[in-house]
Amino acid sequence: MNVFPRGKTVRRTTAFISLLTFLAVPAFVFAQDNSADSQKSATQSTPSGDYQIGPGDVLAITVSDAPEYSGKYRVNHSGFLEMTAFPSPVQAQGKTPAQLSVDLAKALEDAKLYINPTVNIFVEEYHSRTVTVVGAVAKPSIYPLQKRTTVLEIISQAGGLLPTAGNRLTIVSPVTGHDDSASPATTTRAFDLGKLERGAEPGSNVEVHDGDVVSVSLAEVVYVVGAVTKPAGFALPDQSSGMTALQAIAMAGGMTSVAGSHNGLIIRRSADGTAQESLPIDIAKLLQGKTPDVFLKGNDILFVPISGAKQTLHAMGEVAMSALNGIAIYGVGYRAAGI
Repeated sequence: MNVFPRGKTVRRTTAFISLLTFLAVPAFVFAQDNSADSQKSATQSTPSGDYQIGPGDVLAITVSDAPEYSGKYRVNHSGFLEMTAFPSPVQAQGKTPAQLSVDLAKALEDAKLYINPTVNIFVEEYHSRTVTVVGAVAKPSIYPLQKRTTVLEIISQAGGLLPTAGNRLTIVSPVTGHDDSASPATTTRAFDLGKLERGAEPGSNVEVHDGDVVSVSLAEVVYVVGAVTKPAGFALPDQSSGMTALQAIAMAGGMTSVAGSHNGLIIRRSADGTAQESLPIDIAKLLQGKTPDVFLKGNDILFVPISGAKQTLHAMGEVAMSALNGIAIYGVGYRAAGI
């Protein structure tokens, strides 16, 4: 832990205090207990007046006309601010910068070191209240809570959603008052991200709190392989709207001239890929409007065979599965990194 410079201990005699009072009082602005101006100044000096200071935060403290008390100080792990000018540490945890400025002004007066001081506090580094954002966002990281923040605001701080973001958002929150540190208790809340963004459920744009983990799921993917122009995996941006077989083929650039459009195959797999079923599909009849289009599900594989190839469903499935190796995955105008 870095140790920041401390103000020097200064002892003033009663006579010197009287002289200082006579010369300097006209230039001073009284602390909050005498005037609201001090709190207003301290509040304006921070990005958020309602931010509550906590352990690890670094504070820049300025006392008017007293550089010996000014400097940068880190709040210790117990939540106290240690300044050599004071006989005992001052509690900082849980206070706003404005509240702490009033307490420090009073401590300076109680220690008979200053008369009616003006104390300004700026939070230079936020370490005590954070939210972790992971998943399909541009900049997954740990973000400080500088003010009351909603889940959409914290996603914005994380650079917004990737085009491959899914439709599910979860917030995992620690349970306060749980004593078992070996097995911390948590609660999990899930939200429909599409409705959240559209404002369809205003109450779902909840406030995030210290220790929360916000996770944005990746969109489910539909794969199109075989005799198509651009075999690939395509993200479903909104699971509720889905994607049809013809839409998937169109996104893959259409079928090639050697495609066997009467003998298509949909391989429907479980989420973990351990179970699957084979569903024959006549793409030619879909194109002619003779049969209804088929909606695909996340993790489905749509296989378009080569014309004239006589294969069993099992053999076609084996070919489709082997075609997945090294396939590109596309979102809405987005190609997954590393592919």
